[in-house]
Amino acid sequence: MKEANIRFRGEVDMSNENVLWEGKPFNYGIPSFTRYQITERRIIVEKGIFTKRREEIQLYRVRDITLKRNLLERMLKFGDITVFSTDTTSPSYTLRNIRDSIRVTDLLGQAAETARLKYRAHELTEIQV
Repeated sequence: MKEANIRFRGEVDMSNENVLWEGKPFNYGIPSFTRYQITERRIIVEKGIFTKRREEIQLYRVRDITLKRNLLERMLKFGDITVFSTDTTSPSYTLRNIRDSIRVTDLLGQAAETARLKYRAHELTEIQV
């Protein structure tokens, strides 16, 4: 059976979107039903087994990124990455137990900066009179 190639008015083709990183939380061997993906345009979080929930944060909206790691997490090279954004549904979101968290944090920061420049989204922090 041939798939119909249906397009909606104003739809942006996401099929050629570059995936920069994808992974799951490190849960000490316990299966995780959460999947994280960072593309050149957005952060995608999918959760759930039977009911899937998908959240997206556009990278040009990212304002700040923090990384938290305790001693054990530093030894095992994972940590929690918190993303602060201007997104209305998720102004702050934490990607939990990310392996190689320093590299992922740096990649996310660079991708956010690239997206801001590409989409000309600049933040106004001060207004001088």
